Amino acid sequence: MTRSPSAQPKNKTYAPRGCAGLFVSIMLVVAAAWGAGLGVMVFILEGSGGTMEALEEFRPKIGSKVYSADGELLGEFAVESRQVVSLNEIPVVLQMAFLATEDHTFYTHKGVRPLALANAALGVLRGNNPRGASTITQQIIRNIESTGISKEVTIQRKVREMMFALQVEREFTKDEILELYLNQIFLGVSAYGVEAASRQYFYHGVDELTLGECAMLAGLTRAPNKNNPFRYPENALTRRDIVLAQMLRNEFITQQEHDLAVSEDMDESVVLPSERAALGDGGAKAWRPGKFLAPYFVEEVRQFIGKPPPPYEISGSAEDLHVDGLEITTTIDMRLQKAAEEIVAAAREAFDVKKMEYLKRRNREAEFNPVFASLVCLDNRPGMEGFIRAMVAGSDFEKKKFNLATQAKRQPDSSVKPFVWLAAIDKGLTGSTIIVDEEIIRYDALNRLWSPKNFDGEHHGPTPLRKGLEKSLNSISVKLVERFGMPVVRSYLQDAGFRQPIDDDVGLTLALGTKETIILDHAVCYSTLALGGNRFSPTMILSIKDRDGFSRFDYRDFRMKPQLYKRNALPEDAVYVIVNMLEGVCTADPKRDFYPSGRRTERLGRPRAGKTGTSNLSKDAWFCGFTPQFTCIVWFGYEDATPLGSGIAYTGGALASPVWTDFMIEAHEGLPVEEFHVPAGVEFHMVDRLNGLAGDDWNAAFIRGTTPPTEMPSLMDLRVEDHLETL
Repeated sequence: MTRSPSAQPKNKTYAPRGCAGLFVSIMLVVAAAWGAGLGVMVFILEGSGGTMEALEEFRPKIGSKVYSADGELLGEFAVESRQVVSLNEIPVVLQMAFLATEDHTFYTHKGVRPLALANAALGVLRGNNPRGASTITQQIIRNIESTGISKEVTIQRKVREMMFALQVEREFTKDEILELYLNQIFLGVSAYGVEAASRQYFYHGVDELTLGECAMLAGLTRAPNKNNPFRYPENALTRRDIVLAQMLRNEFITQQEHDLAVSEDMDESVVLPSERAALGDGGAKAWRPGKFLAPYFVEEVRQFIGKPPPPYEISGSAEDLHVDGLEITTTIDMRLQKAAEEIVAAAREAFDVKKMEYLKRRNREAEFNPVFASLVCLDNRPGMEGFIRAMVAGSDFEKKKFNLATQAKRQPDSSVKPFVWLAAIDKGLTGSTIIVDEEIIRYDALNRLWSPKNFDGEHHGPTPLRKGLEKSLNSISVKLVERFGMPVVRSYLQDAGFRQPIDDDVGLTLALGTKETIILDHAVCYSTLALGGNRFSPTMILSIKDRDGFSRFDYRDFRMKPQLYKRNALPEDAVYVIVNMLEGVCTADPKRDFYPSGRRTERLGRPRAGKTGTSNLSKDAWFCGFTPQFTCIVWFGYEDATPLGSGIAYTGGALASPVWTDFMIEAHEGLPVEEFHVPAGVEFHMVDRLNGLAGDDWNAAFIRGTTPPTEMPSLMDLRVEDHLETL
């Protein structure tokens, strides 16, 4: 078949390409790749400045430690249990254990392992998660939230982490990086960092670790909660031996050291939580996450820091308590606190045993409830006035956090009478003023008949005020409130430190302590008497310093603020006369067959003053007393105000005063015997203790210018005087 002319091929002319075209093409491809790579790098490194800044400014979350005034660690507030230690405090063998299992080339690489990225990419191609052997530097970047490097499993995150690791290695030394790592790493349960983990598992610090214990801690880095020796001892032992083998392989230890460490008995080394109680408090290196000595007191400290009441101010925020490593020094004296806890616990137990025996004899065991008791001790010594030295406010903080000393509102009963008598003395009466103790009938605000009785059910006729206070006679107290007016007596109580509102409708019942108070407030009232009328608010915290040693709080900055201190809150001369009377409450007089309710305190063997308090039906039993050195309040009662019992055995004198005495004996150990300070406006006269007349052998205090009578007034005159005074 013949092809037509139009189908014939035409001659073509081609321009020669040469090398120039190929070079241009290659350059375009390279430029595109470079641009893409640069873009990827910019994207990956975006925010790197912030990451470096985060590392430079990073401060591990450190709990705040609470100390007693004598330097004993009470416990630690913490979100993460961590004790920061410097690298030179961490044994080299412990450092080597972590390097062996986590990053044995740590001191030679530049922050990354060269094949890590390739391994991660290869893992993706094989369908696996992109993982690589992260260096310690990379782990730090990943585990510190503020760096912005997430823990998501992606190539992008891995590359970004590696690039940042190179930067970190240029900015920080190897030792700085390792120290940060060993203080930051989570090692199971609640421990962050090697020091916290050492205390948690072995009950001692890193400076006491054996080689086997070092290897066990290092073995926790991978799946710490699945390898922790508390719950999975077999896993922990297996990981320990793996780490020891790695240390041997890297020539960090010798064969002999390896063999000795493998033979260590981990059951002997690990101290289980259930075993800790038998070891006591364990000292400063004991692991007690969220556990405190003097727990009721420490909880008050926590609340104070979280919301300091005016005029107190604490720099920083409440959140700092759990993360900023504060050092909080409190006023508590652990020698006194331990004595108080032991003495109160023994008294409670003795009471409960007797109560149960009583109920068993009557087949009423189902009615048994454990008794409650509280003790508060305030310091009276110069420069330390108002310091809380001991606080027993419950029996088991884990079961019941209600603080009896600061939250319970209880009737103070006859323990308010010193302040009623104080009003009388300040208004011109004396300890020898005669008041008739007799039946009185009054009507309350609702027109109900009210006729208060004395504890012994008897009336004692004409009685000097001193004896009336020593015998705690109710009718005399009511007559005094009636004579001077409830608002006047109320003002003396409030000036002493009584903070609960006292409404007008309390009326004459104020004389018998029917208005509820707080135990700690009552301690302040009595300390005002002990301090000659000067009132100091209770102090719990001496100082707060941050981890850098800067002051956040110093009690001295606030001590003399008018809300916290009032000089001459009560008249000094009248106060001393009351103190002298309260010494009588605590002093028996066998010659006269006179035994006041506070006589059981004589075992203390030094000057003391105090007053019992027992409510109607013995729902509350108090002893409130002081020496020149300490004020102490002891209270017994049931939570629901059920009567303690009936009879003398359930009074403040029988229940509370022996506890007060036992504690005060311990508190005054090693202290000199001191007398109460006598102000210039007071003088003494010898009187008959029972009738108040001048003469005889009782040395009684009087405000200067007043004297005891020389003869007893007639009963008619006394009743007329009573009548006139109440008009």
